[in-house]
Amino acid sequence: MAQEFIFRTAVPGDIPVIMEIEQICFRQDSFSRRQFAYLITRAQGHFLIVEYRGRIAGYLSLLINRRACSLRIYSVAVHPDFRGKGVGQWLIDQGVNVAYEEKLKKITLEVSMSNLSAIRLYEKNGFVYAGIRKNYYHDGTDAHYMQKQITNR
Repeated sequence: MAQEFIFRTAVPGDIPVIMEIEQICFRQDSFSRRQFAYLITRAQGHFLIVEYRGRIAGYLSLLINRRACSLRIYSVAVHPDFRGKGVGQWLIDQGVNVAYEEKLKKITLEVSMSNLSAIRLYEKNGFVYAGIRKNYYHDGTDAHYMQKQITNR
């Protein structure tokens, strides 16, 4: 990815822009300010930001479940202005790297059945279908449950 992109951990001051991206990308199923504050400051996981020339281009929220030895991609979003530039791929790569670093055995996620570009990205990165989450979203639509097994490097 071009050198203009900067990758860092999210801080509470990022929440307004994160919420804006969330609203653009997910509309009805967007998180609240309180949820983002929790994910950034208290959750057992990581919240990563991608910036381009000082502008947040996307983010990745990861939750670690030590008992299940798994990592959950809780939320990933790329602002429409930055799609097609490798930002989504970089975010997924970072999630996989975290799973390796934390010595976890699998990564899980839910994705809207209608989000074909995200599904293709996940499949390209070794995620497979593991089931359907019925009525997963607020509007009652279902989600694909996908997972990727992590093997030693």
